[in-house]
Amino acid sequence: MTDAPAYVPPKVWTWNKENGGQFANINRPIAGPTHDKVLPVGKHPLQLYSLATPNGVKVTVMLEELLALGHKGAEYDAWLIKIGNGDQFGSGFVDINPNSKIPALMDRSGPEPIRVFESGSILF
Repeated sequence: MTDAPAYVPPKVWTWNKENGGQFANINRPIAGPTHDKVLPVGKHPLQLYSLATPNGVKVTVMLEELLALGHKGAEYDAWLIKIGNGDQFGSGFVDINPNSKIPALMDRSGPEPIRVFESGSILF
């Protein structure tokens, strides 16, 4: 045992932004939007908001394969979310995915839009 004083957590926690390296701005320990930004909406019922990361590519590949098989209901508009710039923390994106992670999909094919997020959920 050491004679070091016991750690006492602060009453109010503060985020040390200097810690975290190059990706500190995209992995933040707080929730909610950091800025207002309306997401674009195209002409197809499915609106995909993503980036060419492994999880983002999974959804795009699935939709393209469905289209190749003739499933017209898989037509979609794809919109780039630049996670390095913090686009995933914009108000429009957070409205679809409160976790601020890509990919996110808005299905506007029914009477009410349905938001689907996380690649596994979208694939399902």
